[in-house]
Amino acid sequence: MINVLHVADKLSLGGSTIHGVTRLFSWWIPQFDKKRYNVSVCSLRARDRAAAYLEEKGIRVFCLSRGKFDPLTLMDLLRLVKREDIGILHLHGYGATTFGRICASLTRTPSIVHEHIYDDRIPFYQRVADLLLSKATTRAIAISESVKDFLVHYRGMPKEKVDVIYNGVPVKSFRARKVTIATTEEQSWKTRLDIPMSHKVVGIVGRLHSIKGHCYFLEAAQLVLRDFKDVTFLVVGDGELMTSLKEQSRNLGIDANVIFMGYCDDVPSLFPEIDIKVIASLSEGGPITLFEAMAAGCAIVSTNVVGLAEVLEDGKTGFLVPPTNAEALAEKILVLLSDPALCREMGAQAQKESLQYDIGNTVRQFEDIYEQVLRECS
Repeated sequence: MINVLHVADKLSLGGSTIHGVTRLFSWWIPQFDKKRYNVSVCSLRARDRAAAYLEEKGIRVFCLSRGKFDPLTLMDLLRLVKREDIGILHLHGYGATTFGRICASLTRTPSIVHEHIYDDRIPFYQRVADLLLSKATTRAIAISESVKDFLVHYRGMPKEKVDVIYNGVPVKSFRARKVTIATTEEQSWKTRLDIPMSHKVVGIVGRLHSIKGHCYFLEAAQLVLRDFKDVTFLVVGDGELMTSLKEQSRNLGIDANVIFMGYCDDVPSLFPEIDIKVIASLSEGGPITLFEAMAAGCAIVSTNVVGLAEVLEDGKTGFLVPPTNAEALAEKILVLLSDPALCREMGAQAQKESLQYDIGNTVRQFEDIYEQVLRECS
């Protein structure tokens, strides 16, 4: 039995209940071969709602309760790795990859750096740490080709050590949307959220952070509502910008057509009632919500930033528009609202493509890498 420890800087981010990596943990860990791997999670920060979320799903979580630059983090992690007889350290985030690789070097444990973002503003101190720790890195995983370029050119990872494994989702949960969609008004999300049954729903899903471009989504909503009145704009997620985004909605005069739903722990049941999924991000590595929307068969309007344009085919599996451009977002939303057949066809094409991003495939690729690093380090 191989004990694998996934180490993350934190499990919640910017006031959100959970963030993408935490959701991935909740999907990945149950998929591992339990006869071969015992997989747990470690957060460098204090226990929070996200840790409880994972524990409710039967996942073992360790919380070190340390601050960002606390040197005692290393001592805590060393004790944990020795006590739990960890065989592989799978590391997510700058702090985790720094402390984790030092720990890996001292304990002679294989380490895997897993990068989820393309961050061309990477702190100088992290670049120094990466340079010093490059020899302590057994392998690295990037969630897209663009993120692989970031690992190689900004974080100094040897190209031959970096594998690209796209984020996955439990495709079956989302593809079942036509079966599980509510058959009565009393059961539907529209009823629960007081959305008129005659309205189309345009949704954005994700933590409320400036990088996700919610302000442009709301500006686009104002433009769409000038021409198409029977539409509700649904904001799903929580985070630090909740108050300011609600104020923006009121100032734009669209708050009657905008619903801030907050965090939703049952996204698969919600997607069937979203007609158009918008991703307005200014930067992305490969957001989970993209693969969720594809698996659910939603029509997608997305910014063409790296990590998104790499997956979506413009005009076939989604529409791609420039970031920070509310007018372009509104234009494509209106195209889909005005052409239901195109909306359905684009969603069907996206759903077809989603099969290659199933979470089971992702975990099998992880297991292959685990076996490779164990052979290399034996």
